[in-house]
Amino acid sequence: YTAIPVTHAGFSHAQVDAMCAALQQAAGPVLAYCRSGTRSTYLWALARAKLGDHPAVLTEKAETAGYDLRPIRPMLDALAPR
Repeated sequence: YTAIPVTHAGFSHAQVDAMCAALQQAAGPVLAYCRSGTRSTYLWALARAKLGDHPAVLTEKAETAGYDLRPIRPMLDALAPR
């Protein structure tokens, strides 16, 4: 279990780094949760972008699950490797 508190104030680099570490250390699937799933999805996407996933692929995966990453797309693009 890893706690990464996220408020409505937004995301910090420390939170994204903590999610990256949690994803990399996991031996299997990861369950991230919050009240609506939006903050968890956003933090997952930001971490995956930082780990090298393409923002368009992340956007498609999130849309399949019912989440819209457009509000954080500039952050995804900034974190993605060039």
